[in-house]
Amino acid sequence: MDGVFKKIKLQKVSEEIAGQIRDLIKDGKLQSGEKLPPERTFAEMLGVGRSSLREAFNILETQGFVKTRKRLGIYVNNLSTSIISDPLRKILGEDKQKLLQLYEVRKDIELASAWAAAEHRTDADLRKMKNPLEKMEADAEKSVLNLCDDLEFHLAIAQSSHNIFRSHILKNIFDISDEPLQYVKGIMTSEKDRTLKLLEQHRNIFLAIEKQDPALAQNRMAEHLIWVDQKWRVFMQKKNQEA
Repeated sequence: MDGVFKKIKLQKVSEEIAGQIRDLIKDGKLQSGEKLPPERTFAEMLGVGRSSLREAFNILETQGFVKTRKRLGIYVNNLSTSIISDPLRKILGEDKQKLLQLYEVRKDIELASAWAAAEHRTDADLRKMKNPLEKMEADAEKSVLNLCDDLEFHLAIAQSSHNIFRSHILKNIFDISDEPLQYVKGIMTSEKDRTLKLLEQHRNIFLAIEKQDPALAQNRMAEHLIWVDQKWRVFMQKKNQEA
C-alpha cells in the first residue's frame, strides 16, 4: 500500500481564515460590495494574528473573492457579473425575442424566491427589503421610481431565500436587461396611479414575506410579475416595429 496515500499537511492559519471567509461569501452570508471589518477588529474577532489575516486577504484577493480599495478597506467582490452575464449576452446576441425567454427565467426565479424567502427570512433579511421599500414609498407621491431601489428590493428577496444561485443569476439578468427595464420604468412612472399601484404590489409582497406565508408571498409576486410582463411585451412590440 506504500505510495497510495499521501501524508496529510497541516493547514496554515491563513488558509483556514481564507476558507472560512470564502465559504461565507459562497453561502451569501457576506454579500457583494460588503465591507469587511477593519484588520485589527477582524483579527480579534477570529482570535488570530494580523499577519495571518493579511496573508488570508492576499489569498482571497488572488482568487477574486475580495478587493482592497486604497484607504477604504477590503470589500467582497461581485463574483457573478462576468461569469454568468457574459455567456447570457452571447446567447441573447441581437435577438430581442430572446428577452421574453429571459423574462420567463426571471419569473421562475422570483416566484421561487418569494416562497423560500417567506419560509427562511430573518429579521436582518426584512431590514434589507424594507430599506429600498421605504425609499420607494418616499418617491411614490412624486411619481418617481428609482430603478435601483426597485431592483434592490427584488434582489433582497432572492437573497432572503438563502439560495446563493438565485440572487447571483437574478442580478445578472437585471444587468443585461437594462434597456427593457428602463422602458418599463418609464411606463410605470408616466402616471401617478401606476406608480402607486407598483408601490402597493411591492408592499404586499413584503407583508406576505414578513408574515411568513409562502403561498401568499408567491401569489403577490405573481400578481406583480404579470403586471410587469404586460409592460415588458409592449417594449418587445416597440422593438419589433423598429426592426
